[in-house]
Parts: sequence; structure tokens; C-alpha cells
Amino acid sequence: MNREGDSRVRMVRDPEEVQEAKRSAAMSLFRSYVTDPPPRAAGMFRSRAVWEWIKHYVSVAFTPRRPFRVYQTSLANRPGRFGLAHDARVALVSDWGTGTPSAYRVMDQVRRAQRPDVTIHLGDIYYSGTIEEVESYFLGEDDWYRGPDGSWALNANHEMYSGGEGYFDRILPAFNQPTSYFCLENLDWRIVGLDTGYHAKMFPLLELLLSERLLKHPDAVLRWLREVIFADPADRRSVLLLSHHQWFSAWDREYRRVGNSLAPWLDRVHMWFWGHEHRLAGYAPWSHGDAPPVRARCLGHGGMPIELAGAPKRDRGLVFWDDRASPENRLDGDPIGYNGNALLSFDGPVLRIEYFDETGERLLEERWERDPATGEATGEVLHLHSGLSLAPGRGVEALVE
Repeated sequence: MNREGDSRVRMVRDPEEVQEAKRSAAMSLFRSYVTDPPPRAAGMFRSRAVWEWIKHYVSVAFTPRRPFRVYQTSLANRPGRFGLAHDARVALVSDWGTGTPSAYRVMDQVRRAQRPDVTIHLGDIYYSGTIEEVESYFLGEDDWYRGPDGSWALNANHEMYSGGEGYFDRILPAFNQPTSYFCLENLDWRIVGLDTGYHAKMFPLLELLLSERLLKHPDAVLRWLREVIFADPADRRSVLLLSHHQWFSAWDREYRRVGNSLAPWLDRVHMWFWGHEHRLAGYAPWSHGDAPPVRARCLGHGGMPIELAGAPKRDRGLVFWDDRASPENRLDGDPIGYNGNALLSFDGPVLRIEYFDETGERLLEERWERDPATGEATGEVLHLHSGLSLAPGRGVEALVE
């Protein structure tokens, strides 16, 4: 795909090919390494490509992860905190590194219409975050938009299926990002990005069986949260938490350890944004067990083809989701949904959050304003697209409870 003024040709993948990149490391590595694979991964074991897959899977699956990076100064110096302008515009996009036409339409909206100061990727570069995939579908000059005030990237499970080679060896240096966890802050707000992907590389095939139980934050991240980010109980700035994996879901897997280990600080989290699950959805405050409830927004609709999954399987405080069928996008002849992203616009104590699809359609806008004296933020929904699905018996005002 070439555009006037581009100095390179974009690498573009067929959405049907990308759709096979499920969360299994085995299947993702198959898609990464097998040359000219069968059109559907279900045919893998009926093709000669299976031997090529076995060779690469064994060579990668049994190699160690890239070393986990930590800040090189004492935690007493409070590392990992970076300035954020009081009027910054921050674009959040997740599961974007697919190379599909829809993913590029999302980034074109970010680049040309939203024009943020900072861009943050919530993780997943397909299929396995190899160096070649990172360079072909993420770091090209016409791929991921780098804001004038910087770009940041979270680590995720697909990056770790190759041991983290593309993420740690290419993305972090390219973004001048010291580690896979960070805090962007101004006088009113803090954006805290966490690494939930590092332990996604497990003993072969365990990611299919035990990831919900074993996935966790690295110990260094929890220590950093305890001794740096949440060390001062008098600091009541509103926290916007970012991660790749979800704590809860109305449809999909739930990674309980990811949220349960954060329980001591969740009462200071204003909102939690995550990806991984390929949809746009919003939740009223909810929690597992006795942990403080938290508002959540799922932004996993950045680049993967959005399968229309229908009604939710459980409640979890679900308020809305985008289940619109795109007339332009189809998979195996069936309609699929829209990709998109969120844009955060700060203005001192005021935060406006807008959710867009790949066509530039504004789906939802919420406005929050902090009381500097108490640190509490009150919100209102300013816009709701009529095409969004609402949970029965729950009004949109539940988003800002």
C-alpha cells in the first residue's frame, strides 16, 4: 500500500491471515516462521509445513526470555516518573501491530486527525513480536505514529512468544524507553503503564492451560509501585492505569492475579485501560472479591479483525460494547467489526476521553474533572453513538459512577 508522499511501501497483511494469530504461542510462532503456510492454520498438520513449525517452535520455545529491564537508579530516587504537559493529548491504541488495512486506517486517524502529543501502545505485535515483524509492521516510518512528545509501548504476550526480542531489542531503544513500565505525570493526573506480558512466555504449551493462573506482574514492577508510585499516601493525583491483560471480562478469560496483586492501590486508580481482548467495551466500577472496584475500558480493537461475539457471558459491570458490523470489512464472507482507539485530552484538572473507530467516527466521549482539594473526580458522558450496544438494565451514566 503506497500513498503520495510516502518514502516507503507499507507492509500489508490480509485480515484473514492475521485472524489465525490466536493467543497460543504455538500457533503464533507457526504463523511467524512458516513460509507460505496453508490458508487456515487448521490445515497445519495436513501440510509439510508442520515440520518447519516444529523446528522453529522448539528453537524459540526453549530459549530464555530477554532479561527483564529495571531502572538503574535506586528506588529512593523515584525513577520511572516522566513529565506530562498539563494540556497533553495522548492516543491509546492496543493490539495494533497486525499490518492490516484496518489497523493502518486507525493510525492514519491518529496521525492526521487526532494529532496527539504522546502515543502509547498497549501491546501485541503479531504474530510473535519477532525483530522482523516489529520492523515490518510497527517501527516503519509510516507505521506507528510517534508523537512530538514521545511514544511508549507496553509489553504483551505476543511480544514474548519470541522471547521478547523485538520488544526489548528494537522497540525500547527506538522509543528511548528505559523499561517496560513507566509513569507519565503532571500536577493532576498520572498515567501508569505496567508489564503484564513478561511471564506470558512459559514452558511450551502451558500458555494454553495455565496462563490465567500464572500470568502476573514481575516482582520489580510491584516493588516500584509500592516504593515509588504509591509510596506517598498524601499524593491523591488521579491514576490512569494501563496494561495489556484484563483483570475481568464479560466475555473472555480473566487474569485475576494481574488485578489482585494491585489491590492495595486500586482505590487510587481512577480508570484502568487494557487490551488483549479484541473489542471496545466499557465497565462500571467492579472488582473480584474484596479488592476495591475499578472502572475499566477495554481497547483491544486497535488492529486485529473484530469478530462479532454477540451477547456477553457474564455481567462484571458491563455498560457498553461496540458490536457494529462494518460493511467494508468481511472475514470469510462474514461481517466483522470496526478497529479504533481512544484519545485522552488533558486540561489541568479536566480530562476528556474520546473513543473513535477507524473511519474517524466518534463513538463515546466522557469528561472528568478533579477536585484538587479532595482528589476526587466527577464525570459525565457527553456523547454516545446510537450504534453502541448497552447492557440491559444499566444506563450509560454507570460509566461515570
